[in-house]
Amino acid sequence: MACNLSLAGSGVVDYQTIPAASLSPTQFTPLVAKTVGLNINCGQAPAQFRVALTDLQPASKVTGILGAGFSEAQNYGLGLANGKRTGGYSVTLKNLQSSSGALSPIMRSSQGASWQNSDGVVAQSPVQYSWRSGTTAVPASITSLTGTLEVKAVINRTQDLDLTRDVTLDGRTSLSVDYI
Repeated sequence: MACNLSLAGSGVVDYQTIPAASLSPTQFTPLVAKTVGLNINCGQAPAQFRVALTDLQPASKVTGILGAGFSEAQNYGLGLANGKRTGGYSVTLKNLQSSSGALSPIMRSSQGASWQNSDGVVAQSPVQYSWRSGTTAVPASITSLTGTLEVKAVINRTQDLDLTRDVTLDGRTSLSVDYI
């Protein structure tokens, strides 16, 4: 039995055109949070499953760009433009639901580690995320999950970008789903 994962809009977060004049030459520029619908269906029998995210542009992230309260493991790269690092973004699991009700995110640092409560801000693999239905940090056995991935992008300082051409935000993340 396999799980089927779907993301609204094929998982694309589009910030459209951002005028260079709206960016700061000396400060990082946070953009408005965008959301992507998440749906995971794992068949008819309830099961425990988890997700992990991998940054596919790790060499492009700007250290410290997310600010206080975030670790570098939660910072995903926005790609390179003309050899310059464009910025970074965070991903947060929100509004998690199963057919039996609301779920809360939990995480573990790696395979075999203990599960603990999470604020939903997703660190990169090998950190793994699941969800609980009660008060104990134990993955819930469910057949399907719906929720939201909230993406918050932050653009690098313009003094550190090459603005002689358009700059494309090119963050890419792989999301894997596995049974526990």
